[in-house]
Amino acid sequence: MENNLSEKDRKSLISNFSWLFCLKVAGYLFPLLTVPYLARVIGVSGYGKIAFASAVTMWVMTITNWGFSYTATRDVARCREDAEKVSDIYSDVLWSRLFVMVVCLSLLSLFPMFMPSIRAELLLLLFSLLSVPGHVLFPDWFFQAMEKMKYITIFNFFIRLFFTAMVFLFVKEGSDYVLHPFFLSLGFISSGILAQIIIVRKWHVKLRPFSFPRVVETLKKGADIFIAEFMPNLYNSFSQMLLSHVVGYSANGMFDAGNKFFMLAKQFFSLLSQTFFPVLSRNKNGHGIYAKLSIILSLIVSFLLFVGAPYLIGWFYTEEFSEAVGVLRVLAVSFPFLVLWDVYGVNGLVLYGRETKYRQIVMWVSLSGFVLSFPLVYYSGFMGVACLLFLVRATTGVWTFMSAKKLTRRA
Repeated sequence: MENNLSEKDRKSLISNFSWLFCLKVAGYLFPLLTVPYLARVIGVSGYGKIAFASAVTMWVMTITNWGFSYTATRDVARCREDAEKVSDIYSDVLWSRLFVMVVCLSLLSLFPMFMPSIRAELLLLLFSLLSVPGHVLFPDWFFQAMEKMKYITIFNFFIRLFFTAMVFLFVKEGSDYVLHPFFLSLGFISSGILAQIIIVRKWHVKLRPFSFPRVVETLKKGADIFIAEFMPNLYNSFSQMLLSHVVGYSANGMFDAGNKFFMLAKQFFSLLSQTFFPVLSRNKNGHGIYAKLSIILSLIVSFLLFVGAPYLIGWFYTEEFSEAVGVLRVLAVSFPFLVLWDVYGVNGLVLYGRETKYRQIVMWVSLSGFVLSFPLVYYSGFMGVACLLFLVRATTGVWTFMSAKKLTRRA
């Protein structure tokens, strides 16, 4: 793969990276500010309940994404000067996501009838699931394709700041833990509405009428990437829900405490992926630069997380969370493999039109992870979940790297 980028592409990368950085700060740093306060007020059990509801919600969000964060971004980036085509793609994707959301929430409404654990935390789950409509209405993929992130970033920053303040104002005792996902969901909904207004006014995108045949066709086009995105939930979110069921909410809270900082690093690292993706969709010559930069930075981040684990857990959490240090260290070692997965999977195989190959890799590894989650969670609890994620990420990272290299040698 070549390493050349035009001057226009370089300026676009710098601009969008800067705005994406601000967006990630608003989206993740503000919730992180509430961690010490929540750890003290609601404790490890309440924290675990929030993590359980978040895992369920993440399943639904992943399904409603349906791979559009990559396929729709790629398609719009390639025809963004054609307003009619952009409106067609935007409408098809929005209607498809809304349709999938309705189906998912309808099916999920039946679960409390059969699962007492969900019935006991129904209000918490409902508040958490309120974020799904906001997530559907917030088309971050569209702004990435247009390489114009500043508009939504400014609004998003102040909205999340406001709702973070609401947590400090209203969560006063252990039983108030249900309000945490409620305020975060309101932030998602507000951001989604503002995003729709900006898109219509600035780009004059027209929402086409709902067409079921077009929805079906759109879902078919994104099926390979959807499967590749959804399958990791078989070991990722599922293992966390299994942990709550087998060991208890406290164990889930312990894992989530360590995973919080790993996810923070992952979110900021995704800036590179999201910034480069629309550019690489139009010009693959920059992949070499992107790959080298990503891998070097991932090794640095992995080292810092491993060494800094005791300090991060000690500063942000209470003494009862001390065992989360081991979780964070295991996850830190998996970080370079996760980046390798992204660099040569989504930004490698997918960009070269090898979605089917990428889906096959993720599917087989995810099924293996699903099977391994049962003994690892049963015998090792929250450390078993951390070890499971390491094994899966290492396997997928190496496999996608080898597959992408094999593809480029043939090209």
